[in-house]
Amino acid sequence: VVFACTLPLAMLAAMACPVVSSGSMALSPGLALGGESSALLGRIRPTPKDSRAPVMRLRGGMLIYKDIVSGDEMMSDSFPIEEIDDVMLKVTTKSVVKGAVEVDIGANAAAGDGEAGAAEDEGVDDTAVKVNDVVDAFNLQSMGAFDKKGILSWVKGYLKAIKERLDKDDPDRSAVFQEKSQKWVKDVLLKSPDDFEFYSGPSFNTEGALAMMVYEGENLAPHCYLFKDGLQEEKC
Repeated sequence: VVFACTLPLAMLAAMACPVVSSGSMALSPGLALGGESSALLGRIRPTPKDSRAPVMRLRGGMLIYKDIVSGDEMMSDSFPIEEIDDVMLKVTTKSVVKGAVEVDIGANAAAGDGEAGAAEDEGVDDTAVKVNDVVDAFNLQSMGAFDKKGILSWVKGYLKAIKERLDKDDPDRSAVFQEKSQKWVKDVLLKSPDDFEFYSGPSFNTEGALAMMVYEGENLAPHCYLFKDGLQEEKC
């Protein structure tokens, strides 16, 4: 009897990847901060308590990135991360099969097609599903796509919250963040708003960080974008 199964997703976290800088981009003024986030509450649905699966803690100093507004864990450095223009984190995600267990029960090769087919069906776990590794690891909740009005409603309030924190803790960084974050929103996010899908943390707090997923190039899985200054690093 031979058993073959996919590794649990949490074990993939052992493959730590460094943060890499992609260089700088030209600066230009963008959106004015201000206003309040409407949070698109109509999209929010309650989440079962047992659905908030914890991220596996590994020895060796893995970094967890927590949203400064909600406290939700949004990312870790066990995934491939690229820093964009000193303001965005670009995370490479992939699709993985979760819950797949295939069992070879040693069917008789001489058996008829019907018997062999039945044995083969019995040996495959039909509960296997394909999931995005980042979404699954951090229990991110899909908010779907936003139009420009919805994006502006969220992003203005969120960037304002980040700015207020930086004004208090790191005033020099605050000015840099404003300029670069506004430029990215204008040049990337609002340029193709329909291409992005938004994910909240497990708390469904839509006034905080939203992971912005977008398919780029020929990638089979989306890249995930997060505002760097909206996350707090925690070593575990």
